[in-house]
Amino acid sequence: MAAAYLDFGDTSELMRAISRGDAPPPIGFRGTGRLRQPVWSKATMDHFAASIGKGDLKQGEDLLCLV
Repeated sequence: MAAAYLDFGDTSELMRAISRGDAPPPIGFRGTGRLRQPVWSKATMDHFAASIGKGDLKQGEDLLCLV
């Protein structure tokens, strides 16, 4: 669900982005052994999603001026 929420094609793509530092890592893990699953903070994912693309616009520029 985290991969879909952050708009990655699949979990492998999300894991590669995490290893490059392009996506937030999980905050912990749930379960043990083979059933161990990563857990993400929704607030961290929301902050990451909100920050995507902010560097693409010049300061003071908004999307309406690009249309």
